[in-house]
Amino acid sequence: MEKQQYLDILRKAFFLTWENKFLWFFGFLIMLGSVSSSWDLNDKGSVGENETVQMLTTFAQNHVGLVATLGTTFFFIAIALFLLRIVATVAIIKSANDINLYKQMSVVAILKEARQYLWKLLALEMLIGITLLITFLLLATPVIYLFTLKAKTLAFLALFLALAITIPLLILSFYLNKYASFYIVLVNGKIRMALEAAYEIFAKNIKMSLVMGLVMIVTCLIMLIAVLFLGLMLAIVCLPIGFGAYLLFAKTGIVVLGIVVAVIFAATCTVVFSWYAAFLQTVWLMFFQQIAMMKNNEKKIQEEIEIEGEIPNPEIV
Repeated sequence: MEKQQYLDILRKAFFLTWENKFLWFFGFLIMLGSVSSSWDLNDKGSVGENETVQMLTTFAQNHVGLVATLGTTFFFIAIALFLLRIVATVAIIKSANDINLYKQMSVVAILKEARQYLWKLLALEMLIGITLLITFLLLATPVIYLFTLKAKTLAFLALFLALAITIPLLILSFYLNKYASFYIVLVNGKIRMALEAAYEIFAKNIKMSLVMGLVMIVTCLIMLIAVLFLGLMLAIVCLPIGFGAYLLFAKTGIVVLGIVVAVIFAATCTVVFSWYAAFLQTVWLMFFQQIAMMKNNEKKIQEEIEIEGEIPNPEIV
């Protein structure tokens, strides 16, 4: 695949998502689901954070029932957002695949249609996740055992080998999950068939897939830089306003202005990340369609060659 084709995919995905802003809502749901799945309640930070954790621990000990209720509520909310992320991903795939049809439908109707693929995609993610977990445990066991025996040379060698296996496995699992999801949604295929087809596609397009992954990493970095730049510009613009608010209302003016600026920045980031989530999924869909089409073309050529080879020679007849 030429460089121009990657840029063409990015351009088409940009205009498709920009002109069809209903996709941003699905991107917003994906963003919420991604944030909920990355919550880390056991994170240990600075001294101030440790003091906060200590205060929360004391509060939890004194209000066990309330904390249990809140914990259960947050757990089910996180699960619901995770499932909603899968449905929203399907909604973007279906919509971007046939935008002329789906832009005429309501968001609720699209989500209802996308819901039928939820359990297949959930099973796919669980299958890949459990397989990775078992593999990691098998690789980590000898490493931990060697470290407990204080055989540092062998332990570091085992650790290096484990990483050499783990990193390619993580990359493979990412692409298998991505491509198999497209197969399941676009052709309503079974999980096993989707995984086999996804592996075949990835195996024949490893270089292009990795390049596409690097391209998306670059777009993510550009987006983050743009958001930081936007925040800096907002701060520069609000600086003289903040100075005037301080002269007129002292600290109260600064606090009010800070809240307003924070709300504006948070709303802007939400819109940007919602669009980017839709854009990201659309880019991967278009890339998948292109390499899958290349695979189908190769199959047709091969079939034509085989058919031509089976035509009997008239001279023999």
